[in-house]
Amino acid sequence: MAMCELCGKKPMFGHNVSHSNRKTNRKFKPNVQRVTVILNGVPKRMRICTRCLRTLYKEARKA
Repeated sequence: MAMCELCGKKPMFGHNVSHSNRKTNRKFKPNVQRVTVILNGVPKRMRICTRCLRTLYKEARKA
């Protein structure tokens, strides 16, 4: 399932809106990537969204 294991972000629902203003259902999925993250010195494979991946990268650069 398209769900981030860190922040819990899940698909959201909305509408496709045509030129004639008809509304049909659609789904907005988070951009989830499968990456290896080092947590407490132990590498772990996780499915995380790109927002969390960006935040982890920024925190790693600070340290």
